[in-house]
Amino acid sequence: MAAQPKPIYVRELNYLEGGGIYGWLTTIDHKRIAVLYGVTALVMLVFAGAEALLVRTQLMVPNNHFLTAHQYNQFFTMHGLTMIFLVIMPLETGFFGNFLIPLQIGARDVAFPRLNALSYWVFLLGAITINLGWIWGGLPNDGWFGYANLTESFYSPGLNIDFYDVGLLILGVSSVMSALNFFVTIINMRAPGMTFFRMPMFIWSLLVTTILILLAFPALTVGLIFLFMDRYFDTHYYRVIAGATPMLWQHLFWIFGHPEVYIMILPAFGLISEIIPVFSHKPLFGYPMMAYSMILIAFLSYGVWGHHMFATGMGPIADSTFAITSMLIAIPTGIKIFSWIATVWGGRLQFSTAFLYALAFVIQFTIGGLSGIMHASPPIDLEQTDSYIIVAHFHYVLGLGALFAILGAFFMYFPKITGRMLNEKLGKWGFWLGVWSFNATFFPMHFLGELGMPRRIYTYAPHMGWDFWNYWETINAYVIALSFIILAINVFWSLQNGERAPADPWDARTLEWSVPTPPPVYNFATVPTVTARDPFWVAKYGNVEATGLEQPNAAAVAPSLVDISKIHIPAPSLYPVFIALGIFGMGVGMLVEWYRVVLMGGLLLAISAISLAFEYPSWGREDPHAVAESFLGLDSRKVGIWSFIGSECVFFASLISTYMVYKARSTGPFDADVLNIPLTSFSTFVLLMSSLLMVLALAGFQRNDKFWGTFWLIGTAIFGCIFLGGQVYEFGDFWLNEGMVFNSNLFSQCFYTLVGFHGFHVFIGVCWLIALAVAGALGKIDMKRSLAVEIGGLYWHFVDIVWVVIFTLVYLMRTIKHA
Repeated sequence: MAAQPKPIYVRELNYLEGGGIYGWLTTIDHKRIAVLYGVTALVMLVFAGAEALLVRTQLMVPNNHFLTAHQYNQFFTMHGLTMIFLVIMPLETGFFGNFLIPLQIGARDVAFPRLNALSYWVFLLGAITINLGWIWGGLPNDGWFGYANLTESFYSPGLNIDFYDVGLLILGVSSVMSALNFFVTIINMRAPGMTFFRMPMFIWSLLVTTILILLAFPALTVGLIFLFMDRYFDTHYYRVIAGATPMLWQHLFWIFGHPEVYIMILPAFGLISEIIPVFSHKPLFGYPMMAYSMILIAFLSYGVWGHHMFATGMGPIADSTFAITSMLIAIPTGIKIFSWIATVWGGRLQFSTAFLYALAFVIQFTIGGLSGIMHASPPIDLEQTDSYIIVAHFHYVLGLGALFAILGAFFMYFPKITGRMLNEKLGKWGFWLGVWSFNATFFPMHFLGELGMPRRIYTYAPHMGWDFWNYWETINAYVIALSFIILAINVFWSLQNGERAPADPWDARTLEWSVPTPPPVYNFATVPTVTARDPFWVAKYGNVEATGLEQPNAAAVAPSLVDISKIHIPAPSLYPVFIALGIFGMGVGMLVEWYRVVLMGGLLLAISAISLAFEYPSWGREDPHAVAESFLGLDSRKVGIWSFIGSECVFFASLISTYMVYKARSTGPFDADVLNIPLTSFSTFVLLMSSLLMVLALAGFQRNDKFWGTFWLIGTAIFGCIFLGGQVYEFGDFWLNEGMVFNSNLFSQCFYTLVGFHGFHVFIGVCWLIALAVAGALGKIDMKRSLAVEIGGLYWHFVDIVWVVIFTLVYLMRTIKHA
């Protein structure tokens, strides 16, 4: 009898092996993308640190002329921008989020691997855009929040604010793509049995963070678009002389900006909630309340932005409302602090470097949080705002808060990421030096604030009581730099000579420690089934309350041999790089008015996006197995388009709100004088009928009728073109016959912007429909690929619904007083 062939089992290849430079350029592996994010963010940390040292050196002694005033403004602006957008956010979400989310939820990758790669390359080019001023045109110089009217071209000529504007727009695209990807991954791709209340707390923190990003960044995007128009098209969104108000920028920015604070600190909370239980050898105390408190923080974060504006004269009702919500948000934050303390209490503590950073985080963040409660009171805030007390506050919350959490997680997860252990002795030297120098630098800023030293001051006279503390802070700022130099030496030495790390060096609790170190490309040989919270701990000891003193189950940590030929791994792609280059070309081309570069970038973007969509033979197909295992019972692409639509709702809500406020402040011509109701009513009817044709197109493909499916797709695209033609005619009539140009008044600029952006969305939809119609005509879409049409239909229906809202508010209610 012939021997039966056996599958060939091979050593598990880890994600760092093979591919060379081209492999890293085309990778869509979430772990490699995490490393790319991490390396880029650490390079940016060097820039941010150098900028901070230049600022502190200038303030070291009175009447210093180490920097000019213009240079000082550039460096303190770039320090804030770099730390927030290019260091803390990418380290928490791009680095740790990318690496840990699939591993902690038991998935083989994120929901959209190629979108994940695209988000990194867009982030990289956005970072380059913000930093172009080092070699061309000057750096941004009006603070990281870029208050109007300082950012207007009259006060800030040149390219520096343009780099700020376009760079943040590009980074916003990257952040929204990452958030959408992570949200769908967490919601829809958890391992069997991993319910919401079995998720690791870091996953909870990222889930809430992604929701905040999706709902907060569109408001910033609208504010940046208005700034771009003011600078390039001479509109007046922030100019008082035209009847507008710079307060619009503050509202749009801080509607984003205060959720942004929690976008940075919630992942830090999640990381600390992973570190403390591991090194306390106890489960996290109060897990349900920790999860609920994160949700409550997210909810309240949208009602506290006004505490940044107490000094702007909003009035007693607004001040009181924002003060109450700002104080309330301290309650869920306090729940977390008490839960961490209770977890440590009575634990079998292991004082590793990671655990020391976690303990320091709890203490330092509590100090920063207590000063935050003071700033929630309008009278106290009026005294302290724009003083050095504020500088101390946000450095305690983010510098000694988020950054300490990141450093603790870095020491904990370095073995899993690289396969090497960091040197604990060097780690503790760096820790104690860092704790001392951070506190010695930032705590005295409270004293300086009380002594009257304002923020953003370039230099100061002697004998004002500020001399000693500024000198002291600058010396200790250089000690902070020394602590990071020790960390860099530790990293480079450990990568070459460090002890090889086992799969579970810390006796950890969650699924990422159950795979080999470094993890294989496919993460899990067999997708795990989760039966309890802390699933890896339960697999080792059989009891979540075990102390770790027991003998672990050897099978839980034993390496496995896998037939890797049966594991599907998505193929790499170069199109994300091309799409990012197209976006970069369009952005930079607009800045320097190289319109050929803008056109070339747009063509590269369009061609690469369509090529990416149709790159693999499986495009448009639903995977019944994946759908059956998904939490919602839906294909992840459907969940993704719904998430995108939710974010777009905030974008249009911001545009509509601005229109409704500004049209009442405008001088003629008014909406009632120029709007063409008969023409627009016809266009609206055509657009609504196009949704009916879209339904017919989807029904055709779902019954495998390719001819009629394609026919109705073409019809939908034609109706969309008719609608766009009506808008073009209306715009031309206003421009040529009514004399209402883009910047005639507040009404004209808001009208053209709102209706124009909706038209742009319709244009994108028409291009989408044409691509689908061509694919249908070529026989590429059938019943099995009807998902591609369904997703396009969801977008098209959304565009139609938005137009119904715009048509009602802008056209039909034009004569209603105060509407």
